[in-house]
Amino acid sequence: MLSMDILPVELLRLVFSHCDPKSVRNLREVTRILADVGYEYLLSPRFTAVSWRNDIERLHSIALHDRLRGSIRSICIFLGELSYYDAWSTSWFQHFVSPPDTRNELMGSARQAFDRIERGRKIVGPLHLRSDDLREACSALPYLEDFEVTFTRCPLDNDLLREVFDYPSCRKLDRPLTYSNLDAIISALHGIRLSSFKVDRLPLEIFRLAVHRNHWYNNAQAFDSLYTLNWTLDPSGLQGPGSAFRAVNGLGRILQLAKNLRKLRLAFHPYSSENSKFALSFRELFYDFTYKHLTDLTLEGLSCEEEDLKDFLARHGHTLRRLRLGGRGLAKPFEVSLGGVHLYEGTFKALFTGLRAKLPNLERLHLEGIFECEHHDLPSHEAYNFYPLTNEDWGEVPRPKWVRSSRHTINCIPFERYVLHGGSYPGNALVQQSY
Repeated sequence: MLSMDILPVELLRLVFSHCDPKSVRNLREVTRILADVGYEYLLSPRFTAVSWRNDIERLHSIALHDRLRGSIRSICIFLGELSYYDAWSTSWFQHFVSPPDTRNELMGSARQAFDRIERGRKIVGPLHLRSDDLREACSALPYLEDFEVTFTRCPLDNDLLREVFDYPSCRKLDRPLTYSNLDAIISALHGIRLSSFKVDRLPLEIFRLAVHRNHWYNNAQAFDSLYTLNWTLDPSGLQGPGSAFRAVNGLGRILQLAKNLRKLRLAFHPYSSENSKFALSFRELFYDFTYKHLTDLTLEGLSCEEEDLKDFLARHGHTLRRLRLGGRGLAKPFEVSLGGVHLYEGTFKALFTGLRAKLPNLERLHLEGIFECEHHDLPSHEAYNFYPLTNEDWGEVPRPKWVRSSRHTINCIPFERYVLHGGSYPGNALVQQSY
């Protein structure tokens, strides 16, 4: 092992780059040279902060450390919370058939973990109270590229708590507190040249409220460096069409700042009505704005006009390579995907037929969830229930366990083939009943 001292530093770095954290620590104990070279590999390039530990303080210390600050390339901040009574009842029914002793042990362990988290959260306090430390830390990290805010991806060690987090009804959201926390994060990102930014539950009404909308607009000017933007909007806090119009208008102002996007994902998850779709006008959201470099687009959980959607997609016809419509939505683990697309005017046949000519460079099309158009009494009515074939990175996924013939689920291959290569429209044979 001592002979490694004579290797070039570049090779030593290559060795460390293939080591797990424990191996890095062990290898650094061998010689002084290895200890010195391996110093920067002590930390994972992905930093995860949770609300019940002093992680922002730790991030701040790392960012001010001359040799450690270069290790961090991505930050994930977890802001999700469980609703105690919903989680308790859900987990009890999930393990109803388990032996009582086993069930009590599982739920007792989860209760203790939940209590520890809640005590820690009260001691640490909300994120926005440490906004200065977060801003100073982010600005001092020279290689920070990716930033994620998650409310739904559970980092907990307890299996039962992770299990109930998959149920949307078990998650709770303090909306005013969330506005303040997200405002603090946007302030911290001001001037940072990020390549990707993800939020998996963003209250849509934050863009209706002038004080928050203006704060985002003034601090999100650096969005022009983004290549990837992945936002899941929660519209359940909106009150009426006027409120929705102002929120969509404010959202559009922010989205248009990210003018150099290659990948865009917009999903709508209405927690107040998990089966519904959000009525969206692309004319109100984008006007005539076009992303000049957009290659990947995902749209999920929306209700729109066929012509409006087709016009928006056609504006990106020269660059768009991969298109995903629909997704899991707020489906529970055992349910069919809910995040499809609803057309309140027009038909899918006209949509897909039009896309054949308007998207000449399209290479992949994926459909997931419940797709339905209006006019139930007309022969042109269409309804489909698509199960997923690939994930968002276009990697193949196994057939979901919830796919059964009784649910009339199908895959999107015939529709993808029709849009890319032509032929007869497959919907005539595959059209299903209303959902």
